[in-house]
Amino acid sequence: MASRRARPLWYYVAALNLALLVPALAVTIVLLHHWVAAERSRLENTTVAINSEALETVDCFLASQIAMLQALATSPALEAGDLERFGRQAAELSALQGLTIILRDTAGQEHVNTQVPRGSPLPSLPRVTDRAVAATGKPTVSDLLIGAVSRQPEVRAGVPVRLRGEIAYVLSASFPAARIGALLSEAGIAPPYSASVTDRTGTIIGRSVATDQATGRPLPGFAETVGDSGSWTGSNLLGVPVFGTYRRSALSGWIVTVGIEQQALQAPLYASLWISIPILIGLGLTALAASGLMARRILLAKNRLAEGARALADGRVIDAPVTPVREVNEIGATLAAASVRLHQQAEALQAANRELETRVAARTRELAEKEALLTMTLDAMDQGLVMVDARGVVAVTNRRFAEILDLDPAFLASRPTDEAMSRALDEAGAFASAGPAVRAGLQADDLAPPDARCERVRPNGQVLEVTSTATADGGILRIYTDVTARRKAEAALAEAHRIAQVARREAEAGSAAKSEFLATMSHEIRTPLTGVLGYADLLTAQSDLAPEHRRLVGRIRSAGEALLTIVDDVLDFSKIEAGEITLDPKPFSPAQLVDEALALVRAAADRKQLALSARIDPAIPERLVGDVGRLRQVLLNLLNNAVKFTRAGSVTVTVACEPAGPDAQDCPIRICVTDTGIGIPEEKRGRLFQRFSQVDGSIQRHYEGTGLGLAISRRLIEAMNGRIDVDSRAGEGSTFWFALKLAKVPLEPSKEAEETASPAWPGMLARILLADDNAINREIVRRLLESVGHAVEVVEDGAAAIQAVRNAAYDLVLMDVQMPGTDGLTATRRIRMLPGAPARVPIIALTANVLPSQVAEFRAAGMDDHIGKPFKREDLFAAVARWCGAGYAPRGRLRAATRG
Repeated sequence: MASRRARPLWYYVAALNLALLVPALAVTIVLLHHWVAAERSRLENTTVAINSEALETVDCFLASQIAMLQALATSPALEAGDLERFGRQAAELSALQGLTIILRDTAGQEHVNTQVPRGSPLPSLPRVTDRAVAATGKPTVSDLLIGAVSRQPEVRAGVPVRLRGEIAYVLSASFPAARIGALLSEAGIAPPYSASVTDRTGTIIGRSVATDQATGRPLPGFAETVGDSGSWTGSNLLGVPVFGTYRRSALSGWIVTVGIEQQALQAPLYASLWISIPILIGLGLTALAASGLMARRILLAKNRLAEGARALADGRVIDAPVTPVREVNEIGATLAAASVRLHQQAEALQAANRELETRVAARTRELAEKEALLTMTLDAMDQGLVMVDARGVVAVTNRRFAEILDLDPAFLASRPTDEAMSRALDEAGAFASAGPAVRAGLQADDLAPPDARCERVRPNGQVLEVTSTATADGGILRIYTDVTARRKAEAALAEAHRIAQVARREAEAGSAAKSEFLATMSHEIRTPLTGVLGYADLLTAQSDLAPEHRRLVGRIRSAGEALLTIVDDVLDFSKIEAGEITLDPKPFSPAQLVDEALALVRAAADRKQLALSARIDPAIPERLVGDVGRLRQVLLNLLNNAVKFTRAGSVTVTVACEPAGPDAQDCPIRICVTDTGIGIPEEKRGRLFQRFSQVDGSIQRHYEGTGLGLAISRRLIEAMNGRIDVDSRAGEGSTFWFALKLAKVPLEPSKEAEETASPAWPGMLARILLADDNAINREIVRRLLESVGHAVEVVEDGAAAIQAVRNAAYDLVLMDVQMPGTDGLTATRRIRMLPGAPARVPIIALTANVLPSQVAEFRAAGMDDHIGKPFKREDLFAAVARWCGAGYAPRGRLRAATRG
């Protein structure tokens, strides 16, 4: 086998050196490049992480301040309007937190300011932050401000205070801007990093270093902070080039920026150069001496690997060894990279540990502050509070609980069991006045079960309302409320209600007595009027009556009806006061109404030699629809007053038709009564149309009258949707007038004949029983009914009426109410109790009792209808026709025929 060409050793060594040197150099450069890039990325990522942590720190601080203000805004002192007590609470909190707390109303008036001595005058100065809170109803954080009193940079947070659903106050807290810088410093931000917090306008609020010199200055690069987060490159306040990141707070709108000096970012590059240059020099020297020093180099490489392994074991960062052997260089480079990564992980672990310790400390402080705030809030409650956990141990109490139950605060602070606290209350005599059931419940520890409400009366008379609610962990939360004042108020209200009920019963008794008097008076006056009007009707029905006699009888009838109307005034006034006015519209003649009214007052006018006259507008229809009785009542009131208050001259009635359309169904009329009497002064007209009132006392004495007529007239005209008023001058006379709209009706000549002649009976003739103790009334009713062909039998009392109905069949019974012996109501009830057909005979009350309550009593007794005395014959005939009209089979005659 032929041998290869022999080469000098240096050739192989050189070739080996070259083969090892070039890759080693390339690997070294690449590793250095990646290390520089990784180091720069790490620093930038650290900057971003520090930025997020700084933002979280600032937001946590602001959130805690807002939460503190919101808790303070729910103080019961504000609900009760006790600003003095609220000021003390705010002062305690201000001293604890190192803040300035101010309470202003929505107009800007300060009510509480912990920065000024208590009792000092407080200004009215609306703040931008207060207006923002009042406008949005949400918590608001201000930009950097200069304190009005301290003249130092500060920041203000404000929350709304709602009372009964409305914003009543704005509660704000001010703290120094330097506290923000302190937060950044406490967060561990140190060179080469720096952090700044700026408000929404780009003004620096605080900085991690030199915060006093930076506060109030504009942030460099603020114009580049677009959006909620990002990065920028520029110079800081000191002119040092930095790489910065920023994040915007969603809570306050502030911007938190964190920057790292560019020199720190370039440090890895400088370090790589310091490493690469010696390596290159060493590699060159190694290449020159490789041929003679190969063995030595190999040993050197072995030694370096051993040293690197020992350094790696000690946790130190090692450099990659450079040797002529490539495998050795690769192993050394791997060890160097591993040492770098391990060192980085160790540093990250230490940083995480420091951050965790910082957060734990901050959280501990926050919990302590919240616990202090909760304790202060609970102590500010007006109600006593105690919470017992699932083991039966008292976990939480407040100051008011100890005060209400007279318990030692030190005893409560020892966290006794619920049973021990109950024994302490029992020993203190809190349940001395409790009953056996309450004491048994106390011993069974079931005095206030969950979700229950009870009241407890202490020996001193104090009434406590105890509300128990189950907690999520199986415990009980009890609220003790002092309701002593409320119960006293309820007792006073109950007494006032009792007094009001007594007064109401007395008023009802007075009203019943008045109604009884009115009923008696009405009955006693209507009974003789029934005879007057009844005989007038009988005379009017006489066909052989002379015209002059017929006219005089008509005057008697009109006068009786006018007297009846006056009697009804008293009842009407009672109904008017009760709002029970009823109208009876029917066709009438306006001319006849005026003529009859003038005829009734003519005698009085003639005695005073007064001229009476009437002027009726030709445009007035001959017949209109209205309540002629009420109209006559009003017109007679006005005419009587005119004659009474006129010594000489005339009284004139004018009836005019006000303009209306040709197709109008109503006729607007105006009736005026004009006299030449004494007149009414302007200043005394206000007394007119009031009950029991005339112009003055002298007239009341000189001219008789109750002063009731105009008051009734006004109510009646208003009930017809009309108006009534007066035009007058003292010494020249008066014109009383009323205006209203009345419906038009065509004239029917047959109606006139029906008013003066006996009407044709529309139905079959009937057998009627009349029960009345008054002989005049019996004669009038009997003659009126017999005049149209009815058969009438009469009895004088209720007992005779019952016997008559039992013995004979009648088509109708006309029953008086007030009769000696058995009255009409008793008789009706007994008739309704008879067996068979007699119990169903129609019964009509024919009585002078006309009050609505009386009519209702008649119907309740079994009567079917009612006719009031004095009555019109047309009304009597109509009532008989309703119950014995056409198509009715007269039972009396059929029964009589059967018996015959």
